[in-house]
Amino acid sequence: MKITSLSLYEHTISFQPKYDHEDRSTGPLDFYESYASGSRQGGMKSAGQHQDDRKSGVFLVISTDEGIEGVHGPIEYRSQLLTIMDGLARHLIGRDPLENRLLWDVMSRFDRHSRSGVMMMAVSTVDIALWDIKGKALGCPVYKLLGGGRSRIRPYISTLGFSVEPERACERALEIKASGIQAQKWFFKYGPGAGMTGMRKNLDLAFALREALGDDYELMFDCWMGWTISYARTIFRELEQVHPMWVEEVLRPHMSDGYRQLKQETSIPLSAGEHLYTRMEVNSYLKDGIFSVMQSDPEWCGGITEAMRIGDLCEMYGTTFIPHGHSLLPAMHIVAAMPPDISPYCEYLLSFMDQKTAFFKDKRLSDDGYLILNDTPGLGEEIDHENLIGSRLLTGFSFS
Repeated sequence: MKITSLSLYEHTISFQPKYDHEDRSTGPLDFYESYASGSRQGGMKSAGQHQDDRKSGVFLVISTDEGIEGVHGPIEYRSQLLTIMDGLARHLIGRDPLENRLLWDVMSRFDRHSRSGVMMMAVSTVDIALWDIKGKALGCPVYKLLGGGRSRIRPYISTLGFSVEPERACERALEIKASGIQAQKWFFKYGPGAGMTGMRKNLDLAFALREALGDDYELMFDCWMGWTISYARTIFRELEQVHPMWVEEVLRPHMSDGYRQLKQETSIPLSAGEHLYTRMEVNSYLKDGIFSVMQSDPEWCGGITEAMRIGDLCEMYGTTFIPHGHSLLPAMHIVAAMPPDISPYCEYLLSFMDQKTAFFKDKRLSDDGYLILNDTPGLGEEIDHENLIGSRLLTGFSFS
């Protein structure tokens, strides 16, 4: 089997969001008032769009001379599309897609910057599509190719986008708990720029959720790189009383010395990893025992191939490995292939998965609170053609 082409298709579907976007998380740009207030927006140009009752997303299709296609999407950034078509494609055409570990090595070396950032995100997209080919060619789901056997896995629900006003947050949290979900993560809205008033609001949210959910319920929090060492040190003294399972991304990922300080000063387990690329970056944190939970994202860290290597490293160090859930199906297959004590959960971003999985025929979250793996060959990202308004081959984009 040989790869004959790489193509990008923009699919447009009918879409009405199930959830309103009610609130935001703190973030690394909140130190600047124009970003904290929302008058300026961070982030790169998205590859997809959502307008009125329509949503578009871009998908990579890798075609082969045997008619088997590998598919993955929706892809997040337009810059990834350029890297795939202008950089990676020529290294893949004519090669055997089943040699995906060899191809990963080629892609990770193709440019001096390909070890991280947008280039590694592009590598990740291709790698995931190659695993889809492999599953289809060999006639089994990806998680079974990886040696896994768990067809149902536990999610924890991430509540990014929901109101963090304590009363409304507790209402939502109890709804989630009543649906059979045994763990959930909430996002702190305020960082140092909001002063002690914002810190008090963060703590009010945490204490209210703990009281509503009960002492034994698994509750986590996310700071999305929006705090400083001194801010975290201060708030942790009181937050320890809430007994969170972990607090995530307190600092920016390069601040390893800061994380070491916090690790020594608090009983709260720390977690991070979604913004670390490849096992090489992850290992520098694992070997020092900084994080209790590593959260590499298969859509960013190097694909399924690299995420499995990271999972194996975590098992060696005795660190819990729960992939970040930016793209649901790849993360599910990885968790299903890992031992349950190493990967007890798969993250499910409740509001954002409503949007990202709207393109697919099968919904993965069951009524009894489990994520269900596909029993069909490959990744399971089957487009819902009944909801499809249109598709077009994407050949470029304008800078606007």
